[in-house]
Amino acid sequence: MTEGVSNTDGAPIRIGGVDIDRARARSAAAQYLAAQGHRFGYPAYDAFDAGSGPFRVGDGDQLTPVLLNVPVSVKTFYSLTDVRGKLDAWLKKVPPDARLIDAGTDELDLLGELFAVLDGGQRRPHLSGAVLAKVMHRKRPAFVPLYDRHVDHCYRGAPGAPITKDVKRPWREFMPLLGLAMIQDLRREADYLAEVVLMATNPVITTLRALDIVAWQAGRSSGPKPGLWSNDVPDEFEETEDSSDTADAVVLADLDDSV
Repeated sequence: MTEGVSNTDGAPIRIGGVDIDRARARSAAAQYLAAQGHRFGYPAYDAFDAGSGPFRVGDGDQLTPVLLNVPVSVKTFYSLTDVRGKLDAWLKKVPPDARLIDAGTDELDLLGELFAVLDGGQRRPHLSGAVLAKVMHRKRPAFVPLYDRHVDHCYRGAPGAPITKDVKRPWREFMPLLGLAMIQDLRREADYLAEVVLMATNPVITTLRALDIVAWQAGRSSGPKPGLWSNDVPDEFEETEDSSDTADAVVLADLDDSV
């Protein structure tokens, strides 16, 4: 697929339905990826060695959301264990180097298939889509998006967001829509996201991870809470889970508050 043309330098970055100042977004990403003060998920989450390889979800993988400050309760751990066979089978269908930006209809359907373990009679109240995304992004870091309440605000909650809210929409249908919307951003903001990727050296990150970092800041900045790196946030503020989630859609019943 041919990648689109990025915004000219100085123009705002657009993530979903949210515009964020380019310089501000660049500064935020640089601070997050500087790995100073051990405040944020990079590099702990990205560098963690779960010892399970690319085609199997292991015990260590199931605990990795905690490295993005998202608690994994014992009930969540058991819920992940219950679907591990399905997750392993899915990993065998998707190459480790698969990229969301290259995805067509079949690949987007695979993304929906992954999250369908949360749908209908299979739904597990102790396993959220946000946690599943954080486990599986590390297995396919250029293909499986990270997802939380701030990313949701960009793509589903903000005025002009590309995805409408629908409380009856299952994960199987939602994730291909999210993937398609993210592909548009990955192409339009390709040059800027390449800059963010270059900020991360140990370990390197994918463009999709870079998109998540920018989307988290954009969604938080335009929502009810200030951006993590805004001037009005005290220095001691840290990236933590917010348990006061009131998302109205079934598919977003338990989103977290971290990058």
